[in-house]
Amino acid sequence: MLGRLLGNRYEIFEKIGEGGMARVYKGIDHRLNRHVAIKILYEQFVNDPEFLRRFKQEAKASAMLSHPAIVNVYDEGEEEGIHFIVMEYVQGKTLKSHILQNGRLKPEEAVRLVLQICDALVHAHSENVIHRDIKPQNIIITPNGRVKVTDFGIARAAADATITHGRSLLGSVHYSSPEQARGSCADQKSDIYSLGVVLYELLTGNVPFSGESPISVALKHLQEDIVPPGELNPELPRELNKIVMKTLHKDRNLRYAGAIELRDDLEGWLETREESDYPGRKGRHYYTSFGNTLTEDDEEREEDMARRLKRKKVIIYTFIFAAVVVLFWGGYTLLRAFLVVPEVVVPDLRGLSTQEAQDQLSTLGLGFKIAGEIHDEEILPHHIVSQDPPAERSVRKERIIELVISLGPDYSEVPDMVGRSELEARLMLEDVGLKMEVEHEYNEEIAPGYVVRQNPSQSFRLSRGETVHVVLSSGKQPFSLRDFQGWLLEDAQEWLNLYGLVLRNPESEYSDDFPEGKIISQYPPAGEMVQSGDPVDLVVSKGREPGTSKTYSIQVHPEVDIGQVIRVSVEDEEGSRVFYEGVFQGQVIDVQGVGSGYVILMELRDNEYYTIDTKQFP
Repeated sequence: MLGRLLGNRYEIFEKIGEGGMARVYKGIDHRLNRHVAIKILYEQFVNDPEFLRRFKQEAKASAMLSHPAIVNVYDEGEEEGIHFIVMEYVQGKTLKSHILQNGRLKPEEAVRLVLQICDALVHAHSENVIHRDIKPQNIIITPNGRVKVTDFGIARAAADATITHGRSLLGSVHYSSPEQARGSCADQKSDIYSLGVVLYELLTGNVPFSGESPISVALKHLQEDIVPPGELNPELPRELNKIVMKTLHKDRNLRYAGAIELRDDLEGWLETREESDYPGRKGRHYYTSFGNTLTEDDEEREEDMARRLKRKKVIIYTFIFAAVVVLFWGGYTLLRAFLVVPEVVVPDLRGLSTQEAQDQLSTLGLGFKIAGEIHDEEILPHHIVSQDPPAERSVRKERIIELVISLGPDYSEVPDMVGRSELEARLMLEDVGLKMEVEHEYNEEIAPGYVVRQNPSQSFRLSRGETVHVVLSSGKQPFSLRDFQGWLLEDAQEWLNLYGLVLRNPESEYSDDFPEGKIISQYPPAGEMVQSGDPVDLVVSKGREPGTSKTYSIQVHPEVDIGQVIRVSVEDEEGSRVFYEGVFQGQVIDVQGVGSGYVILMELRDNEYYTIDTKQFP
């Protein structure tokens, strides 16, 4: 990839980073003669429509933004299967690297950095763009201390926000809000929570939650209370501690309403802090004097001090020499005693109780300590699983044998997952070391993707690694959508309401084949399976387009007796009208029609007209 020219313009010459979706290279824009950063999607994602969509979404979302604290996006394209985004090249290091190198920051320094990130989020949120992945790895600090927020890889317009899935959740789990960990929609307050985690880490040097796996961390965001940063950093001002905890509420309704509100509180705290620290504070001054002439008394005092210092040095050196001799002799004595200690053979203690092991070791002059405890499916609790040194090894008496004790089988209690989403249920099971097997069924009451029932039930004990069977709702029973073509819109609306379907923005268009008010087409098509609550789109005819209808002349030869009372009428695109009504005298009746329609011949019998012939035109 190095040396390649993209778009006949951007030359790649150095790799500078990697992320969850793409590699980042340093390059040069030959057209504008400037350095740029080029983000290239990983090859394994090129054929993945979801990743391509997200990659293009990054360019689209970032291009909407123009702010000094946000990395600018210049260009986006695709060439020979290589999807790339061209961005502003920023010199500096990530905020994560800064934390790892320097540890926690002073409160004022941390707040000044976060205020710059707030400015970036205020601008992004004003454009309806949610970052969704605020973390120190996505924040660059320039050499002059300015902040640049980057990587809108999973950002999207707020109106199009969707549920967070798999890779994005696990990739930034330490900074994800509870609603993102649960799989719900992210909004401005989700960015506030993530920024609160960043501020927490700047002030304490640690993230609020850590664990053995991303799953366990995500579950802690959902279930556990955050330790206030003031308990980890006692020097943290109380008001700043309150601000941090407000950003980290699990209930998004209790967080700051937006980045502007958070910025105002931080700026207010910083101004109060500076006003209390700086006004009236005197700087430290250091004074020296030169050229003073020493008196004779001064010279005598200096000579006396030199003599006393010399005597002290002699005493110290003598003490050090004596200590070295004592230590050498003591060490020699101990070494000799160690070298002549008799040896014994370590017995096999595996499977014995701790009391039995202690009895055997005491008899041989050996000691023991418990080095650890582990779960074991075969060894009883409080019995020996392993030992160090192993059995049959020759050791000197008084050697301490390290023992690992069994806790018995490792059981987990099955949590209650009924009514939970699939993602939350999976997180709960993985956190206690259990697996999940999924089955789907239709359900009239529980929303799609949520747990209907589970087996075994809540609180049942299983060995770690065993599987829990979970049934997920597929929503209501689907049914076949009928064909609405030729229906009136009002009739179709009544049918949709009856079956719980939603008519979504019916459209109208001209048609040569369907009279005005009749349905031309539909989506989903007739026969497709739908569920209650699904939307249906209908296209309704506005009739023939004005100026396109033709006029037709039709001659009607009534086959009735002369003297019979008849009526000749027409139904066409202009409506229904009568062309002749009266006593038939054997004449030919000329009828004119517009567009398509019918000529209807009727005969009067018993004071009532009866249709005797119908002709279609054209």
